[in-house]
Amino acid sequence: MAEQILFSDIEKALQEFLFAKLSAASDTASVVVRVPDPRPARWVRVSRNDRKARLDVEDREGHRGAHLILDRPRVLFECVDDAGGAAELAAKVRGIVNVAAPGYIGTVWCDYVEDVGEENDTDPVTAAPRYTIVTDLIVRGKVLA
Repeated sequence: MAEQILFSDIEKALQEFLFAKLSAASDTASVVVRVPDPRPARWVRVSRNDRKARLDVEDREGHRGAHLILDRPRVLFECVDDAGGAAELAAKVRGIVNVAAPGYIGTVWCDYVEDVGEENDTDPVTAAPRYTIVTDLIVRGKVLA
C-alpha cells in the first residue's frame, strides 16, 4: 500500500503554520487555501501542485522504493500585496518555510525543504504584483488504507 500525505493535510498544516509565524512577526497577511470574496489586500495562498514537473531521478525513473514512507509534496505559495509589498511578503514567507525543517509543520513532520524557486508573476487580470514561491517538502507519510 502506498503511503502519502493527503492533499488537504499538508495545505491545512502549512496554512496554520504560516499564519502563526506571520502573526508572531506582526504581519497582517491572510493565509488562505482558496482566495475569499472579497479578496484581502495582503494575502498568501497555499496550494499543493504535484503536476509541476521535477527533473530528477526519483520522478523520471521512479526510484522511491516500495517501503519508503516519505512523501514529497510540491507546494506553491502565491504572495499578493495590493500596496506594493508583495516582494517583501514573499521574502518573509520563503524564509519561514525554508527554516521549517527538520521539524513539525502543524501535525506533519517535515524532514527537509527543497527550495525550487521564486518568480515575479504579476496577475494578468488585476495587474497586482504577485510572487510565486515553489518548494518541495520531504514529509513523513501515512497509510491511506
